[in-house]
Amino acid sequence: MRATLGWYKNQWLDIDKILIAANNRGLKFADGIFETILIKQNKPILFDEHLKRLEKSSKILKINFKINKLTLRKLINDGIRKLSLKNDQFASVRINYSRGTNEGRTLTINSTLVTKDLDNLWLEFYRIKPNFNPISVFISQTEKINEFSLISKCKTFSYNQAIQVLTEANEKSFDDSILLNTSGELCCGSTFNLLIKRNNQWITPRKESGCLEGIMAAKALKLNIVKEELIYPEFQDDDIIVAINSLSCRQINQVNNLKLSPKLDPIYFWNLLYN
Repeated sequence: MRATLGWYKNQWLDIDKILIAANNRGLKFADGIFETILIKQNKPILFDEHLKRLEKSSKILKINFKINKLTLRKLINDGIRKLSLKNDQFASVRINYSRGTNEGRTLTINSTLVTKDLDNLWLEFYRIKPNFNPISVFISQTEKINEFSLISKCKTFSYNQAIQVLTEANEKSFDDSILLNTSGELCCGSTFNLLIKRNNQWITPRKESGCLEGIMAAKALKLNIVKEELIYPEFQDDDIIVAINSLSCRQINQVNNLKLSPKLDPIYFWNLLYN
């Protein structure tokens, strides 16, 4: 059984054997997009939804994404078979797509060398255990989400802001961080969307806040479990706050100095969305 596996340029490799060229724009400028998909019962869950978001990101950023859907699904299914998962085990696959390799050191896009579409793609498979542990969060004082930026609407390779706010939170002895936008509106976490149960109603920050349209948050909206609202960081001690993404569902038990008392079964809630 393998814990990790990679695919690049038509080869199955160990993750640490995937070597990206120094002139690849994904490495050089973080000029690329990605999606991370849960593998459950040996299937990529919500594959179509993730692919649609990947395609949407490519259109917004004008990245020439031309991977055939059936080709991508076949590669992922081949990787799942190679992991030899038991039916009750979980894994994830990260789909990476770069704009391509660069000619010279210039930033301009028209300097991109001609490459085969699959040369811009690499896959990473990991055995995982979904994370349901509660967390404490700190509201970042150094970073804000630009709600007018196209970048905020896409999952890109650039995680500098997320790393900064996580470091900021850890230095203050919190597990993670949440961010406001430039107008002071509640937006998102470092790598997760926020769902809040208040006055017996689940709400989530509106898309106009600049938060990434998360797959799980979108599923909750589709099921009419939550509704979007303009939310300011005026938390109440009886709020139920959930940090959610495709691989985790964690209740937030503290925001700054405010400790939250209600309890939630995150596994039940997560399964509700995935089922």
